[in-house]
Parts: sequence; C-alpha cells; structure tokens
Amino acid sequence: MAAPLIEFSLLFEIGLIVVSATLLSFLAKHLKQPALIAYILAGIIIGPIGLGSMGLEFAGIPLGITDLEDALILSTLGVAFLLFGVGVESDFSKLADLGKVVVVGGTLQVLLTILVVFVGTFMFNLFDFTQSIYLGLILAFSSTLVVVKILSDSHQITTLHGRLLVGFLLVQDAFVIIALPFLANLEQLFSFNVFAPVLAVGAFLLVFAYLLNRHVYPAVFSYSVRSDELLFLASVTSLFVFILIAFALNFSIPLAAFIAGLALSNLPYNLEVFHRIKALRDFFATIFFVTLGMQINLGFAYFPLTLLLFVLFVVFVFKPVLFYLITLFSGYGGRISVFVALALAQVSEFSFIIADLGRDILNRTPGLHSLVIIVIALSMALTPYLMHHSEPIYERLNRSSARFTKNLKENRRFYQKVNQLENVPKNMKEHVVIVGAGVVGFNIAKALFREYPLVVIDHNYDVILNSIKNGINSIYGSADNREILRKANLQQAKLLIISMPDTKAAVSVVKYAKSVNPGIVVFGSAHYFHEASELYNAGVDYVIMYHVIGSNVFLKNIAYYLQSGNTIDINNLTEEYKKYLKEKVSEEKQHFNI
Repeated sequence: MAAPLIEFSLLFEIGLIVVSATLLSFLAKHLKQPALIAYILAGIIIGPIGLGSMGLEFAGIPLGITDLEDALILSTLGVAFLLFGVGVESDFSKLADLGKVVVVGGTLQVLLTILVVFVGTFMFNLFDFTQSIYLGLILAFSSTLVVVKILSDSHQITTLHGRLLVGFLLVQDAFVIIALPFLANLEQLFSFNVFAPVLAVGAFLLVFAYLLNRHVYPAVFSYSVRSDELLFLASVTSLFVFILIAFALNFSIPLAAFIAGLALSNLPYNLEVFHRIKALRDFFATIFFVTLGMQINLGFAYFPLTLLLFVLFVVFVFKPVLFYLITLFSGYGGRISVFVALALAQVSEFSFIIADLGRDILNRTPGLHSLVIIVIALSMALTPYLMHHSEPIYERLNRSSARFTKNLKENRRFYQKVNQLENVPKNMKEHVVIVGAGVVGFNIAKALFREYPLVVIDHNYDVILNSIKNGINSIYGSADNREILRKANLQQAKLLIISMPDTKAAVSVVKYAKSVNPGIVVFGSAHYFHEASELYNAGVDYVIMYHVIGSNVFLKNIAYYLQSGNTIDINNLTEEYKKYLKEKVSEEKQHFNI
C-alpha cells in the first residue's frame, strides 16, 4: 500500500494544503481577520514544526508535511502565475502620469534601504559582504501581491494613494526582476561568465516576446477569444512556453513569466486573459502563502536580539518613514503620505525567492534564514491591519503632533500635488454638494454646474482630474473624511446629493451633514431595500433606487408584450438612443480613464 501512496504524495500534499487553508479561512472570516493570516497559520500547523513533526496518519495518508520540495515547486509556480498576471496588466503609462515621484522615489528607497542594511551589518562586522547585500535586497522590497489585493478588495486602486502605491511597487518589481537572474551567483556577479549569459538569455526572451506580440499573438488570440476554453488554454500555454525556455537555459522562471505577461499586455484581450487565469493564479498564490508558513521554524530563537530588533526596525520604522518623507516632499500631503508609508511596511513575496536563492549564504549565520521567513510572514500578516487602520492612525498622529501638522499644512510645497486636485471657491453659500462622481454623480454635476453653485467630492484620481478639466468645482478625497467635508462648507450648503455605493460611509456623511447643518436637504441612492432604510433612518430626505425604477419600466414593457403580443414601437427612438449611447461611451472612457 505504501508504494501507491508515495506515487500520490504530491496529490495528498496539495489536498492537505487546500483543506487546511480552507478550514482556517472559514475561521478567519468568522473572526473578521484577513485570509492571508489563515494561509500562513495553515502552513505552520501542517508543516515541519506542526503536524509534520508528529508523524500522524489517517488510512496511511500523512496528516502533516515534512518534505517541502514538492510544495516549493508549486510555490514557485504560484509566483510565476503572479508575475505573469502583473505582466499582462502592466500599464507603464501610469508611471509616466506620476512622473519622477514613483521612479526617483522608488529607486531612492530601494538603494537607501540596501545601504542602511549594509552599513548596519557589514560595516560593524555582523555579517559578511554577500550576506549583507542579500539581507538588504530581502528587506528593500514591499509586497505587490498583498497591497494590490487589499487595494482591489477595498476599491481603492483608483485613489491617489492607490496609484502611488502601485507606482512604487512597479518600480520595486522592476528592480527585483532585473536582480533575480544574478542572485544565484551573487558572489561571482562581476564575472563575465555569469553576467553575459544572463543578459543574453534575458535579451533573447524579450526579443522572442516582441516577435510573438507583433506576428503571432494577434492572430492566435483573436481566434481564441471566441471560446473561453481556448482563451484560457492559449494564455496558460504562452506562460509555460516561457517557463520551459527559462528552465532549459537556466534562467529565472519568475522573470520569464513576467516577460510572458508583457508579450500579452498591449493586446485588446489582455484584461480578458487576466480574468481567465485569475482563479489559477489565486490557487497557486494560496499554496505560496501556506508554503511560506511551512518554512517557519524555531531556528530564529538562536538569533541575537539586537539583530532581530535591527531587522524589525528596517521593515516597520525605516522603510515607512522613508516612504512618508518621499511622498510628503513630493507634495502629496500628510494624510496620503501616512497611507503610503503604512501600506508599504512589509517585505515582498519576491524576498522569499531571494531568501531561497541565498539559503546557504544566509545560513552561515545560524537562524538568519529562519528569521527572514518569520519577518516576511509577520509583515505580510500585519499589512491588512495597518492599511485598514491607516485613517485612525493618521488622526491620532495628527492630534498628538498638532503643531507639526499645522506647520506642514502652512508649507504649500508639501501639499502642492493635492492642492491641484482642489478648486473650490472660498465662502460658497446655498450651494449643492455631490458626494461621488461616478456615472450618476458626474451626469448630475454636468447638468447642474452651469446653473447652480456646486462642488463634487470623489476619491477617484482620474475622475477628479476630468471634473476639474470640465470646469466643475471639485475636491479630491474620501467623503467620510471630516476635513474634506469641511472644505465643501456643508454648514452653508443648500443640498447634499450622495451617489456612492458604500452605504456605511454614506450614513456617516449624512449624520455629519445634519449635525452641522440641520436644515440641509439630502438626496441619496441605494441598491438594496435595507440600504434605503438605513439612509432614511440616518436622515436622508429622499432615496432613489435606480434598479427598482429600471425593473419597473422593464416589467411594464414585458407586461405590454404578454398582453398584446406586440412590442412598443420605438424604432426611431432606439436609433436615437444608440447614437446617444455612442457619445456617452466616449465621454465615459475619458472620464474614468478606461
């Protein structure tokens, strides 16, 4: 019986990883904790220091994992899918939009972090040269996977701080992707026999990707897009072709996966490709985080306390302060600078790869490799909490250092970029305030702004830029931020229109508006009936439910057909409506930068 079990050991390991991650995810969901913590904890429980050390079995099937070789291969595949997705979605025009802030700032942060770690370890004879460089590289980068997932889940990817975070992370990813091929032979980095082959293979893959993009992929994917299965298979095949070439030529698989994604990035179907492989990417990403937990062991207990504190200082103090100063001096203000700093206070998933490449080098100091894995896992696990509580943390810092904050705000240089996203006349009275400049909010603003004084509030960077371009008074920021609402002068406003999907934030805005201006009239919108009820209870005077109105009109036309056997004759109106839609589609693309 043992032989068949050995043959299926990889299948059992995958099953154990998935089952443990699922069970702990349910628990995390119940406790309202991030799924990331559940994955890492699952790895600890089933790994070598948990069930793997107990030798427990069920029907001859091990209930723990001691040999990480297969899991690490799957984990590498997870990183490959992650980078493939990053490559497919890459839009370097966003870096151009933010200019030198993310390019210069991101480069400065990476180099300074490596320098500080190098000075703090090698110069004081704590580690040798190679160890110091490895540790600096490991700590310098932040996690694209974790930060972008949180931004996407919380609908903050289009905010100004979301754009800055993605920009900084893209710059970091560029550094680490370039560095990865050289790290396997870091001690012989300047040897021509090491340097030249890496550059040659990298150049070959880039040229190969370019040729595929220009001469092969347009035809292949224009045909594949007709079938979901074909599109999925073509996308995965393109990834594995590059992985196979990288393996055959002893090149970095993660970098090859990124180049494979770049080859698809400017095709008309790139977003469709991304959505097709997203589930597979998430599956392997889960395995990656569980495997990360498996690699945690007790070796870090032998690590000197002073060095442990130094590593934690770099990750949780030095890097955030550095990002805060870079963002602040670039003119994005105190609030956004704090958000960016807290969001990037972790270590990257690529650091795990770097640590694995340099395992033997790091283990020259007992416990160093184990400590690195602990720090990667800990920093990733803390990120959801830091990002979720960034607003209260900022408010607390604001109150505890009121004089410092006041001096910052008086210095226009620190708020230069934020002020460009604000064009509200002083002393506005009897005006309309529109919270949320999506499709509905923006159309209302366009219809009213020439006849009535009004101001629009939204946290979508592109939306506010376009509103200002159209001559509409606008403020960039989150509507549940009291400072933003004060700038809109709700105390003397005549009408408040709330057109935002977040009911909790909408209720907060209504309560604040009614507290400072009891006579203000509030119009709101809701998707569900319970949301409409909450808004009325909060003090909204009129709530409209677009979907209910639309379904009623739809039902009226359906009933007419069922009763008469005819459809309403609106052919002429339909053609006019199609022309109207064509104009609106163009306008919508410009407004939302899509």
